[in-house]
Amino acid sequence: MQEFLRVRDFFSSKEKDLKLELIAGKGGLDRKITVSDISRPGLAFTGYFMHFPYERTQVIGKSEFAYLESLPPQKQAELLNKIFSHENAVCCILTSGLGPTPTLIETFDKLNVPLFMTSSASSALIAELIYYLDAKLAPNIKLHGVLVSVYGLGVFIIGKSGIGKSECALELVKRGHMLIADDIVHITKHSGHSLFGQGLSVAKHLIEVRGVGIIDIRSVFGIGNTLDEIKLGLVLELKEWDEVKKPERVGIEEQFREILDVNIPSVVLPVGPGRNLAVLVETACLNQRLKNKGFFVAREFGKRISQAIEDKKNAH
Repeated sequence: MQEFLRVRDFFSSKEKDLKLELIAGKGGLDRKITVSDISRPGLAFTGYFMHFPYERTQVIGKSEFAYLESLPPQKQAELLNKIFSHENAVCCILTSGLGPTPTLIETFDKLNVPLFMTSSASSALIAELIYYLDAKLAPNIKLHGVLVSVYGLGVFIIGKSGIGKSECALELVKRGHMLIADDIVHITKHSGHSLFGQGLSVAKHLIEVRGVGIIDIRSVFGIGNTLDEIKLGLVLELKEWDEVKKPERVGIEEQFREILDVNIPSVVLPVGPGRNLAVLVETACLNQRLKNKGFFVAREFGKRISQAIEDKKNAH
């Protein structure tokens, strides 16, 4: 789980995209960005500092800059010191091609806080910056399993080694579904409590099948049978039949598996001779899609039984 991003890494990866130029505070490039939120310090420039988010990346646009530039150099330095001398200060970006005042450069060099400038407008920069930092700082985890897309639903297949996860995924691919990752799945929590999974770049589009070896799904089955990333919609655990004490018969009670504090619908699928796993996975996915739309077959069945009992009582 990545808890921070160093300013130097942010700068090296987004220098071209965001048209960034480092103009002061080079000594602070090892400062850590810990939140994806962005702040515009206009209110702080007027002297109001209550609840000020020092830990955020600060963006100075045209209005903030015009106000700051209207102040005497001594007042500029005083305000900038109050904001950026804080221990949690990260960096600051001047937008819209604004040229820094001598006081800005002097203060940021003195405080060792990176000051960047860009020709991008504030709104465009902030939108791109939040999107980038959200992805970089999002909670994430790597788990053992196979991730496939079945009827557009992201299915994370788990189970002990040798249970048949990869073979099941291969059969699903053969039936027209898509492989996202085999063996190690990198899961990231995005805004809105959604989980997205993808494979490791070194094993992209590859699947290991015992007795056959490593297979390149894209080369063998075509580009239409692979996908880079998908939102998790179902966790499907394969278990040997003898290990499942009470196999689900009706399915009235919903099961969930918690990953990164997000509950994902879960199904335990007993594995035994004669069971076509690929067909069962497809059926479980179609059933989950119905649940997502508000149609719960097992509960509808329960209502029918209750109504039948009630009708029988009334008939007597």
